[in-house]
Amino acid sequence: MSTKGEMTREQAVAMVGEVAVDKVERENCDFTNRVQCDGDTRVESSASVSCQDADGNDVTLTAYYYIEQADLDANEDNSLDVFDWKIEGYEVV
Repeated sequence: MSTKGEMTREQAVAMVGEVAVDKVERENCDFTNRVQCDGDTRVESSASVSCQDADGNDVTLTAYYYIEQADLDANEDNSLDVFDWKIEGYEVV
């Protein structure tokens, strides 16, 4: 599986603090258009915020979400509200 953001919530909090993690969790996510080329059938979405890490460096915190392509295709009303937008992982760059 080609999942980005393998950092846990606890690791993200330790790196950038609870405030930044709470903020990215409230952001709307959007499709990344990243091509999954390893047989992974999920579609990737992400949300990002600018923040500072524990050392005071300016960084970007990103939360990643994944939904099966088949579930998107079967969504007849085209509403994205029907999906469980669970964060799969975080990344700090």
